[in-house]
Amino acid sequence: KSLLATSLTAGAACLITGTCLYHMALDAHTDKSGLLKPSPHANPVPQRHPLDLEKSKKLKEQYQDVEILSFDHLKLHGYLCTQKGSSQDTDRWAILVHGYDDSGLWFHEEALAFYRQGFHLLLPDARGHGKSQGTYVGMGWHDRLDIKEWICWLVRQYPDSEIVLYGVSMGAAAVMMAAGEKLPSNVKAAVEDCGYTSAWSVLSYQMKSQFHLPAFPFLYCADFVTRIRAGYGMKEADALKCVAGTRLPMFFIHGTEDRFVPFEMMKELYDACRSEKECLAVA
Repeated sequence: KSLLATSLTAGAACLITGTCLYHMALDAHTDKSGLLKPSPHANPVPQRHPLDLEKSKKLKEQYQDVEILSFDHLKLHGYLCTQKGSSQDTDRWAILVHGYDDSGLWFHEEALAFYRQGFHLLLPDARGHGKSQGTYVGMGWHDRLDIKEWICWLVRQYPDSEIVLYGVSMGAAAVMMAAGEKLPSNVKAAVEDCGYTSAWSVLSYQMKSQFHLPAFPFLYCADFVTRIRAGYGMKEADALKCVAGTRLPMFFIHGTEDRFVPFEMMKELYDACRSEKECLAVA
């Protein structure tokens, strides 16, 4: 009886702990501002230039709302922006994938940079973010299939499109995971900016750096609940494995002082990638 009671108590504790961590980090409807505070030793986030903000505001006035249906029947929302008044037609497209707890509207200088180079833009809201449906944060794993669905939708609308994928942080992980899928030949390259090797690795790092907690047993409990509530495991969301299998040319970017996703992860990702590749470390 005592063994059974101990087992039940341990199981209940694991479920409660895992549920709390899941709601804190992966429930799409909870406030995550506390998780996104940089450490006291982090460099301050650079402020965006007012002129660029004004130009990006004008760019956003051109955005059109578009929707697709995901593999699990969620309505996913995105912003479409085509070139206006261009002297020559272009088939170049950039799909910009935002990070954790953001939306497609986050992009300012990045969207402007692509637009100024003659790219049409597609800025999806990830599942559980912005105007997209969803109850959980996909950490890139289910998002990779959403990106593939956006690509297929775009190719149906614009058969001659030549597509570059660009993602930041969680969006970068999603882009790398999508790069490991069989994608239409319209996709020509992928850029990952400050992406992580896997959901397990980055959450383990954050638990230790922010809360001084070890992965065992806490992250194991959270992983158990995530499998039940979100339908994926944190170790499944493995960008390292995906870039090792991609044939797309890859460009890896990372800040050397990144406090959310450690800079060392870029080297792991770069070394794992066997396709044409370049990297850039930003001090």
